[in-house]
Amino acid sequence: MSDTLYDIAVVGAGPAGAQAAISAAHQMRHVLVLDAGRVSRREGRAYWSKCVEFQDVPVFKAITGPKFKKALREWMDDRPVEDTVIAGEKRKFGIDVQNAVLLNLTRSDDDTFLLEASVAKLGKDGSVQATETFRARRVVVATGFEDKWPRVEADETLRRMFDRYKMVFRYAGNRGGWHTCIRCDGHLHADEKMAFYGVGDYIYEMVVGAQDFTDKLTILTDGRPHGMTEKVHAHAVAQGVNIDERKIVRHIGEKTNLLGFEMEDGEELFFHGCFVDEGLEPNTRFLAGWDIGTDGDGLVKVDEDGQVVDAAGEPVPGLYAAGDLVAGERNLIAASFGMGQNAGLCASDSLRKWHYPT
Repeated sequence: MSDTLYDIAVVGAGPAGAQAAISAAHQMRHVLVLDAGRVSRREGRAYWSKCVEFQDVPVFKAITGPKFKKALREWMDDRPVEDTVIAGEKRKFGIDVQNAVLLNLTRSDDDTFLLEASVAKLGKDGSVQATETFRARRVVVATGFEDKWPRVEADETLRRMFDRYKMVFRYAGNRGGWHTCIRCDGHLHADEKMAFYGVGDYIYEMVVGAQDFTDKLTILTDGRPHGMTEKVHAHAVAQGVNIDERKIVRHIGEKTNLLGFEMEDGEELFFHGCFVDEGLEPNTRFLAGWDIGTDGDGLVKVDEDGQVVDAAGEPVPGLYAAGDLVAGERNLIAASFGMGQNAGLCASDSLRKWHYPT
């Protein structure tokens, strides 16, 4: 176990986590950031925009996903831990970034948090090779979620996500490839043919957003019933949305550009842009056993200070959340920055020795 007691531990090094750490360090707090990327071999959601630049990211100019990830790390590394004296008290402030995947979060008898983390690269089978336990007085969780990907040419026998969806990821994040956000990438295909992979009312919500860009809209269910409620299905038909329930056999692509799909009957369909919404998996496995309020997708509920609430709606002492992991918020980078700043500042404020009288 580490001897250091950090003021705030931030779990996640994406836009929400990085901003939370920066904001807390600016308030003279000693901050630990657990960055899972180099240990887990899993990438954050923004990473998959490999050649399409983000145009509306605060702080950074137009930037692609991999460069954005690197820039966030450099942003935090530029604020190393320093020693200072405030009101006669020796203190440390700044950011200590550790390459680590949080495995388990518990609270000790003195109300500090214990963060058991994997600190070495996971084995090919996902096994943990080495662990370390860190301590912190407050925790900000900014681990986001994993998108569920199309099962087109997916190898279900493989455990690692990148290996399982290798063919899908070949086309993910390119201008002419798989997209996960209509608000972010819809403008790339103005007045062009768009395909939407998914089922249920959820996929139609994305289609509704696509009307800002085109009227050439097709839902691909990949061999499954469309799953929409009667009212939503009738609305889709009335708007001229094509619903294709045939099984998809393979991608049709050229290098990293996805051109279309071969269907089970041999017909080839071609599109300019393909969007997917198969649901999500929150990265909250380390919160097993905690009484945490969540929505239907498992995203974490928080109050106005970004403090996590329990199933009864009461704040969980010392625990905060920010970014895509938070229920009821837009899954956009600018929103994540804002939530990260709020959580980082509120967690920092909670450590003050005295507060405004109420």
